[in-house]
Amino acid sequence: MGIAEAARDDAPTFVVGVARSGTTLLSALLSAHSRLDCGPESRFFARYRHLDAAQRQRILEPSTWPGPALDFIASLRNQGHPIVELFDLDLEDIRAYLASQPPSPAAMLESLTVLHARRAGKARWIEKTPRHLLMTDTLRLLWPTAAIIRIVRDPRDVALSLAGMPFAKDSVVGNLVRVDQDDRVSRERIEADTRAMTLRYEDLVTEPERELRRVCEFIGEDYEPDMLERRESAPGVAAEHEWWKASVSGPLQTTSMRRWRREMSTDAQRFAAFHLADYLREHGYEGALDARDQIALVPVADAVGPTNERLLLELARRSTAVVRPSPATPWALHEQNGLVFLGVRGQLDPGRGQPSARRVILTALLGGGLLARRLQRRPILWIRRATLRARRPGDPSECLLALLLRLLARQVDLEDVPDLVAGPR
Repeated sequence: MGIAEAARDDAPTFVVGVARSGTTLLSALLSAHSRLDCGPESRFFARYRHLDAAQRQRILEPSTWPGPALDFIASLRNQGHPIVELFDLDLEDIRAYLASQPPSPAAMLESLTVLHARRAGKARWIEKTPRHLLMTDTLRLLWPTAAIIRIVRDPRDVALSLAGMPFAKDSVVGNLVRVDQDDRVSRERIEADTRAMTLRYEDLVTEPERELRRVCEFIGEDYEPDMLERRESAPGVAAEHEWWKASVSGPLQTTSMRRWRREMSTDAQRFAAFHLADYLREHGYEGALDARDQIALVPVADAVGPTNERLLLELARRSTAVVRPSPATPWALHEQNGLVFLGVRGQLDPGRGQPSARRVILTALLGGGLLARRLQRRPILWIRRATLRARRPGDPSECLLALLLRLLARQVDLEDVPDLVAGPR
């Protein structure tokens, strides 16, 4: 039996991607198929992943199953709205379903998705939660034959769209960094997974039949020509309070494509060209540029606030990019051309969470590397005024690191950094 034939039986499909990349549109199109059903976002693993081992053990304890599991499902929310209500289910039906299954996270999620599909009279279920992009290893472990479909979109259009959402930053630059970070975390797992595929939002809206045929073939279903027409009746994919998804049931739109050309500042476009060059090239988007130089901004390379957003834009003006992720080991830091410390003291601790002896060794290596840089006159800059209070002021390792910065780094103001590490424009 081939992959497509095996998938036809009952294997689920997961639609993942960065928010505002077209996950809702794709889910609505698929849910219009006579055999496929997709409910609203469950956000199940986005919440479950934060439980510690003891909490998970309590939920999955056979002697008390399904009580704690039911409590967890009842606690799930989407913008304050109970997930159970959004799935149009009641807790007694969920309890009965769980009681018929052995304890597992898969059974917990399926108490939502399977019941929703049954009520819709559909044979197979789809789950769409964008943040599950970061947990595809968990999805694969629990559903070995599931199909995982990642949809991508021009990150500049994503960043502009996210800026108007209640669950994202107003900062376009911050949203560009978020797209890059999520892509780096998930890319290797998606590309190595033979039961995962990727499609572009732009291709879906310009060539919907071609792309839907490709997806249907991948998940082992026959393409149904009227999927596009029936999309308006695909129930439950977007909740009533999710006003930003209102267009999902209307005609396919191409007006949001290349919005960044009209609405994104020149500085932000240049930042995207450097910061997301790999993403742009991999998915066939225009505008990628190679940076003239790179610097390490530690420990906050993946965090963007009002302070370092200005710095990132100025570095981009000078064709300089920031190394991502932020180097975290003494030897990785020593390899960097430019090294700028910006953030909370203590985040850099290379031995955090490790035995005391190893912490001492790693801290000594870090100190030795910083001293070597100082003797070689390689820049070590510390934006002290932008550094927040120490996280663990009584910790000996953190105190030593703060002392090393005071002795070996050059204390500068934020606006001085580009001239010192990137040179002229």
